[in-house]
Amino acid sequence: MIHVNYDFDTCVRNSEKVHWRVDEILPEGAAFDRSRPFLPESLACTGEVDGLDADGRLLLNQLMGGAYLNLFGFVEEYIIAMAGQHAHAELFGDNSAMRALLRFCDEELKHQELFRRSFALVLEAIGPCDVLDNAVEVAGIILSKSPIAVLLTTLHIEVVTQHHFVETVRDDQDVDPLFASILKHHWLEEAQHAKIDTLLLKGMSASATPQQIDVAFVEYLEVCGALEGLLGMQAEMNAVSLDALDVHLDGPARTQLIEVTGRAYRRMFVAAAMAHPHFLAVTDGLAAIAGTDWGTRIRAYAAAI
Repeated sequence: MIHVNYDFDTCVRNSEKVHWRVDEILPEGAAFDRSRPFLPESLACTGEVDGLDADGRLLLNQLMGGAYLNLFGFVEEYIIAMAGQHAHAELFGDNSAMRALLRFCDEELKHQELFRRSFALVLEAIGPCDVLDNAVEVAGIILSKSPIAVLLTTLHIEVVTQHHFVETVRDDQDVDPLFASILKHHWLEEAQHAKIDTLLLKGMSASATPQQIDVAFVEYLEVCGALEGLLGMQAEMNAVSLDALDVHLDGPARTQLIEVTGRAYRRMFVAAAMAHPHFLAVTDGLAAIAGTDWGTRIRAYAAAI
């Protein structure tokens, strides 16, 4: 069973308390500080790239920060459609759930605008930054999975934001303040979205068969595998972007750069969620219903990254 101590009305009230507007976060004239990293070193791991000097590592960090913003806009493309589907299902049902889900949709649209505008500021600060651009295609693949698998994937993404801000960004005084503010405000609303995902999973799991839950876990891990592939592509794009910015690494040094940034992305976007207490509590609850060891498998998956 999945245990919670909140409901949809609680999520709405909390959402109203932390509400913000994009223009408040990115006022006219907002700009990133080119002299400061965008991501904490604990996430970016640029110090592990031997072939770069201090300036090169700073630029790589900033490129990874730009890709980070794009990646969240990228993976959240499908979440709007998912939340809209659940809201439509509640049209003549639970008004509290529908209200929470409609706020969910509106906030995700706002987040995409925040990321688009923020990424534009990255380009202004550092120049060319190659990033993934097939979000619609990926959204279609995720939405083709079973409803429980889609929700597990969504919860995964939402708890990633909590880990990143709470565990790394909040207490890092080196990170660019504007970048930190973007991650903070994203986290504030995603914390409520994670609760909504959990409530939806709790409702679905109540009538799901063990076989349906097994299928959902298989599909969820398929999505994680596909995400790892995309992250590897982004790591290669980082090397291309450095070339465009006159920071050149060849041979083993270039290979190491791609390996280091690819591993950092996998830890950021895959392992961080799989090791998060809330995510593990939900997956353990689902696994108990199915009578399987999926919780153990997910822990092992994260540990292997």
